[in-house]
Amino acid sequence: MVKVAAVQAAPVWMDAKGTLDKTIALIEEAGRQDIELLAFGEVWLPGYPFTIWLTPPMAAMDVVMAHRMNAITLDGAELKAIGEAAARAGTWVVMGFAERDRGSIYCSQVLIDDRGRIVMSRRKLRPTHMERTVWGEGPVTDITVADTPLGKIGALCCWENIQPINRQGMYQLGEQIHVASWPSFGMFKGVRQAYALSAEANLVESQSYALQGGCFVLAATSIISEDSLDAITQGNEQLRQLVSAGGGAAAVFGPDGYRLTDPIDEFTDGFATADIDLAMIEGAKVFADPAGHYYRPDLARHVLEGFAGPVDANPKPASARSDAVREAAE
Repeated sequence: MVKVAAVQAAPVWMDAKGTLDKTIALIEEAGRQDIELLAFGEVWLPGYPFTIWLTPPMAAMDVVMAHRMNAITLDGAELKAIGEAAARAGTWVVMGFAERDRGSIYCSQVLIDDRGRIVMSRRKLRPTHMERTVWGEGPVTDITVADTPLGKIGALCCWENIQPINRQGMYQLGEQIHVASWPSFGMFKGVRQAYALSAEANLVESQSYALQGGCFVLAATSIISEDSLDAITQGNEQLRQLVSAGGGAAAVFGPDGYRLTDPIDEFTDGFATADIDLAMIEGAKVFADPAGHYYRPDLARHVLEGFAGPVDANPKPASARSDAVREAAE
């Protein structure tokens, strides 16, 4: 059995030092609870720049700059301090953070072992929509899994978890424990047109990832604190109607899709904690192994090559492509 936990908490928004102190406190608490793997949400440190979804990019530039100035480096003092805390606690940690690499910022994740060493780091492959005004893209090699004493651990950020090809790549690598790092779901809460950004929709994605892959999923989220709302909305009362405090929804799912943890109040810092048994994966994969007996790579090749064909720098209109597919079938 492995004791794991998905963090649900509010960072000290756009404050790397304050969030670092809180991170260390949470890791210390995980150690006291004998948690062996602790997972944090998307860009937990220094927090998700929600403002970019509320205003034009240039109008959000003060938040973008604060996010940049509070980004950290892979070899910097902050991750070193987090590693030292992990070693003291005897806890493995998956951390979401804004990574600075020279003049660029990336939405990154790092896996730190129980001796404080970085054993895996990765960057979000394709930031979503407005995020592309803030973060660069990660390399395709960042579909990766670490083989650890706890099991084969992988991680993706936010809507990377809904991309079918990302999922299949992780399943092919034999992933057993997956960390799905999410931001707070306090944005556009209750707005019908933004249902795709809701806690309900995205927890279903985490659950389906577990069911489809026959793996455990730790869905970690942040919380929007009441204190940060003014800064997020830049003091604009109209924008305050679109953002709510709270939005936490941390959970752990089993390889059959079953939810293993009770919901935590969305405004409350805490851990969604579960004791997991990797032997459950064997039971799940008796029925469906998406990287083995239930996988049809020949079908994937047929779809990608037979229908889509090679990547064309000057693609034909959709109607012309449809005609070509019809002719090939005849």
